[in-house]
Amino acid sequence: MRIRLSRSIVPNLFTVLNIYFGFLSIIAASHEQFVPALWYIVLSAVCDSLDGLMARLTNSASDFGVELDSLADVVGFGVAPSFLIYSLVLHQWGTLGILVAAAPLVMGALRLARFNVQLVGFSKDHFIGMPIPLSALTLVSFVLFFSPGEIQASEQLQYALMLLTASCGLLMISTFRYPVVPKISLKSFKSHPLPLTLMLVAALAVAISRGKLGFPVLMLLNISGPIFAAGRKIRKAGHPHRTDDAEENDHDSDEDSDAEGEEAKRATIDPSL
Repeated sequence: MRIRLSRSIVPNLFTVLNIYFGFLSIIAASHEQFVPALWYIVLSAVCDSLDGLMARLTNSASDFGVELDSLADVVGFGVAPSFLIYSLVLHQWGTLGILVAAAPLVMGALRLARFNVQLVGFSKDHFIGMPIPLSALTLVSFVLFFSPGEIQASEQLQYALMLLTASCGLLMISTFRYPVVPKISLKSFKSHPLPLTLMLVAALAVAISRGKLGFPVLMLLNISGPIFAAGRKIRKAGHPHRTDDAEENDHDSDEDSDAEGEEAKRATIDPSL
């Protein structure tokens, strides 16, 4: 028997680690080890970002990798955070707690399925709906910011966590546009100096605070979708002469961009985003 190894094993290994760390998070949460559980989800996010990078570096992207990545994200960013939130406090809220805790899993799965079948309407400068890793990291950053013990002792924080969990679920299946974060490179710095500078400053602040500042930073990203949508409506209201035909032309230009790069999309875009 002969086993053939291909270059795709490198990115797929990181995808499998995404699943593995999600599983470790579930085990830790089941033993009420909530801080390790949330850091395992963070490690899943690291692996999720690295699998796409490795696929590009090794030129080994494939449809198999795309589908595997989606399955991994359901575990790492759907099941794991849902179980973490449920085990932390929502198990005390009966059926309501179950329904709210299931939002990251159910809505996240719908978000990934929509992406995988969305062959048109994709623009290179934004995603439709909040990415599932952003949802998961927002929830775990909330727990890290306030601490598990404080959340369990405060009914107000429990209400806030329930509202945040439900909101993340709805934002994932929304049609709000979320900007694509430019890749870190010299070329990207020249073309997108402000976004990359802000991103690096935010990452440095989160690292210095040992993750504590992750929650306010991620909340800014969460509300960016609705804010940008409101901004577009305001601009549209300020230009009443703008016709529906002009809007359709903008949409057509997006679809033209999609048609010429659909295969490239599946090779370079992480379906979790």
